[in-house]
Amino acid sequence: MTDSRVPLAIAAAILATLTGCASSGGTEAAAAPSADPSDQQRQAQAQLATCMKGKGFTYHPIVSMPELPDAVKQEMSGDYPAMKKYRSKYGFGFAASFVYPNDGVGRMARLMADDDTGDDPNGKVIAGLSKPQREAYFEAMNACHLEMINKTTGKKHKSMQEAAKAQSEMMEQIISREIDGDPKLAELASTFADCLKGKGYRVTSQRPSDIARSTESSFMTEFGKLGRKQNPTADEARPMLQREIKAALDDLECGKEFYAAYRPKANEVYKQAEFLPGLGMAVTVKG
Repeated sequence: MTDSRVPLAIAAAILATLTGCASSGGTEAAAAPSADPSDQQRQAQAQLATCMKGKGFTYHPIVSMPELPDAVKQEMSGDYPAMKKYRSKYGFGFAASFVYPNDGVGRMARLMADDDTGDDPNGKVIAGLSKPQREAYFEAMNACHLEMINKTTGKKHKSMQEAAKAQSEMMEQIISREIDGDPKLAELASTFADCLKGKGYRVTSQRPSDIARSTESSFMTEFGKLGRKQNPTADEARPMLQREIKAALDDLECGKEFYAAYRPKANEVYKQAEFLPGLGMAVTVKG
């Protein structure tokens, strides 16, 4: 069953890279798309609106996505001063979702409340539906997504879970080849891991793609537990944030050279992957 509180802007993002090309099922690097990405998004959104209409629902095409906050862009760049500035206030961005909910820089997207339509043009449509109608709306959206993914990839996935699994496996292959297979990143990751161990942090893998998330993983688990509490307050999340900030700064000091090389390459790999048929189009679903 779909999560009926997922903002529809997310659905727009995952459909922004439809190319209309069939996939051979391989993981070769994608060629630069011939169409303008904005045109691709418009076409994909038009297809989604048509599909939803055919299922008896109204969907307003979303032709542009909001820009990431500058603080997030800078933290993702691998630039040491920018990463230090971000981490000194937000840590890894987990507890900050509750302590600074209005900053828009946390790791949890703001979920749509029953009476909050936000900037999403489809918010009012959803707000006017009863709970059963909402469930049906998102079931229809999932079906449309699946139809579009299968058409794009030439596959015959029977569910979004199945499609998401296939996409995850494809992405893992790309990361293994392009990131973990990079000798320079592997060398820097080894040095990074040794430094973390010296500071008392547990390191279970020295692969570049793993070491980049090594220190934050325990906070992600803690964040999940905290998030299961109904509307945690800033005061309740602040102790976690303080511990998170310390760990994030330790992690950055150990990984200063690693992140400078890893982040730009990882960003490029993910950007290119968006143009592989079928990737970047999964919607979050719940079983």
